[in-house]
Amino acid sequence: MVSEIQTQQKIKFYTTGYANRDINDLKPMLNTLDAVLVDVRFSPTSEIMRWRQIYLKALLREKYHHLSHLGSRVFREGKAQIQNLDLGIKILVSFNTNAILMCECADPKKCHRIIIAQELRRKGFEAVELENWKSSKAVI
Repeated sequence: MVSEIQTQQKIKFYTTGYANRDINDLKPMLNTLDAVLVDVRFSPTSEIMRWRQIYLKALLREKYHHLSHLGSRVFREGKAQIQNLDLGIKILVSFNTNAILMCECADPKKCHRIIIAQELRRKGFEAVELENWKSSKAVI
């Protein structure tokens, strides 16, 4: 049985937004980081077809997960209100794999995913923002 500390040391979490990104960079990035994509939008819809849940599921198959518990109930304005942060993180950790947490926002400082990353780090996990999808460059 793997201890919680061993799990924390081996699993890595990344955060990113898909705004102004090329979807063709998504699969190579997942492969490079040996990760699954976790969609942390409360409602995984988009005006752009390729960023809708149905398209992402078809494209990524078992590498795509939607986790509405980590979605923000407030969209674009006001303070982020994450649906259920504790439960969402428990489910996320139970995947027992590297994960890229993705929403739409281009600026992580104005996005609810910064709250998720901070909570993951508070719990002892590595959680960094992906700056560049092509090189999979991460920043804290």
